[in-house]
Amino acid sequence: MNNWNDLFALILIVFAIYLVLSFCFFLITRYLKKKRINDRYFALIKKMRLFYKPIAWMIVIAGFISLDPITHGLVILLIAGFSYRQLGNYISGLFIRSSTMVVAGTLVQAGKIRGRINRIGSLGMVLGTDQGERWVWYRSFDRAGFTLISNQTNVQQRAIYLKTELKKESLLNLIFDHPILALGKASNLKALESENTYLLHYTLVRGAQHEDFINYLHDNKVMTNQTEKFES
Repeated sequence: MNNWNDLFALILIVFAIYLVLSFCFFLITRYLKKKRINDRYFALIKKMRLFYKPIAWMIVIAGFISLDPITHGLVILLIAGFSYRQLGNYISGLFIRSSTMVVAGTLVQAGKIRGRINRIGSLGMVLGTDQGERWVWYRSFDRAGFTLISNQTNVQQRAIYLKTELKKESLLNLIFDHPILALGKASNLKALESENTYLLHYTLVRGAQHEDFINYLHDNKVMTNQTEKFES
């Protein structure tokens, strides 16, 4: 990147690609609905649309920094520092929103918060609770753990914290050895800053009991909790 014209051209290219992809996604979605093809293809399209925006922003920011690495790099660091909480909410939201169950009408249980999704935003979502509408940040879901219950199928997606001496690969093998997880549904295991601690998002097969899976983990020396802070 040599000058501002190059950066402007990069922005136009990224925006043009976004328009083309949006049009293609629209046509593909209509085709899939018409043919009544499996929902996992809709989920794949949703994820591609969801993650294209942050990737596009990273490309533009990288081009901006390349014009003057020191000055522009400091500017980006300052902006990132002041918007740290918003960035954290946005990143947490990317993984939460990628779930096929995050749609209007899904029942959400996160700590003491319980309600149905009314609106979904980039930084959080609006839940309809017994006390009225409530805005909830995505990071609140990650801190408290959450359960998603489909309004149509009663399938449940949950998030719990795990603590174990097992390596991540061994833990993944252990998790997927249990038949309670719904095949074809998104599951995600994320290592956290705390040592040997993970955040697991998983989907139960219809009619399965959450307690069965928890007991299975306990039997294999994996501690579980609704928050990141485990008792000593």
